[in-house]
Amino acid sequence: MSLLRTTLRGVHLRSPAAFSSSIFIRSFGTSSLLKFPRKTRITQEISAEEVKRYEEQQHQQGNNAKDFYYRTNPSSDAGEYRNEPSSFHTIFNIPPNENGLITPEDGIYDILKEPTLVIERQIEIANVILGFEQANRYKIMNSTGEQIGYMQEKDLGILKVIGRQFFRLHRPFDIDVFNNYGDLLLTIKRPFSFINSHIKCFLPGYDTDNSLIFEKIGESIQSWHLWRRRYNLFKLEDEVTDDFNQFGAIDAPFLSFDFPVKNQNGDVIASVDRNWVGLGRELFTDTGVYIVRMDPASFAGMGELYPTVAGPLTLDQRAILLGNAVSIDFDYFSRHSRGPGGGFLSFGGGE
Repeated sequence: MSLLRTTLRGVHLRSPAAFSSSIFIRSFGTSSLLKFPRKTRITQEISAEEVKRYEEQQHQQGNNAKDFYYRTNPSSDAGEYRNEPSSFHTIFNIPPNENGLITPEDGIYDILKEPTLVIERQIEIANVILGFEQANRYKIMNSTGEQIGYMQEKDLGILKVIGRQFFRLHRPFDIDVFNNYGDLLLTIKRPFSFINSHIKCFLPGYDTDNSLIFEKIGESIQSWHLWRRRYNLFKLEDEVTDDFNQFGAIDAPFLSFDFPVKNQNGDVIASVDRNWVGLGRELFTDTGVYIVRMDPASFAGMGELYPTVAGPLTLDQRAILLGNAVSIDFDYFSRHSRGPGGGFLSFGGGE
């Protein structure tokens, strides 16, 4: 039987229709959980009758995924909304998340509610000088350049340091997403891979035993091609049957800096675009700036490049796209991933 996962006022209801289910409630003000505010799910059993009443209520409200999906033609006037946040021009104040996991009560919502994110990879000094691969760190900004969070790769001892130097493009890593106060909001995991990278996104929380748990949101999988840059994006629909739904695909040409995401109808629903940051930084550093567009309002002024767009992405889909942006940076724009090359005083060879 399919698993119901809907959202109502910060409550997640997961239930096979004929069985009792679990309800996941955020816990506030718990002193032992201050490190992860608003991230707690306390499991409580509820009856099948309550599940049925909830389903009927949702049906009466006409909860239909198509209600929020729309197409539009962006303007080609680059100065139309200059110096205005793209959030001023979205159709929905709260991004939809039909059958999703993330709600406005989650800390990551404050980042994912933005229609446009600007991701900047920070300079690694040892990488510049010696070609020594350090843990990655990214700054997260909104469309006006205001920092709203950051991402930091976990650096767990000498073995991780050695692994980064030898495995390079194939190496596994965990990257945590934080707000400006250092609260953990999201975790992006990449296992070891021989050829195609595989990014998984998780929402952190606590169970009733006060143990840290991670609930899977979805994943991004690189699709090998001799010269094109391809990814498939999937959202988890049923955690019991491990059923995933593909909501987008990237098929960018050789050496592309633009990675539009298209749905099954061929509509552009999002994009990850890398900005040119200057010859010196491109040649001698791993730094880069990425524009992550997740709402039709994000494409204002880009009508020539994207004449027709659709959307918006749901909150869960936005989390997966954020993980995909990290994968794109690592797979195609890291100097180590491109082959030989270290810093000015590099002593390492190629792969």
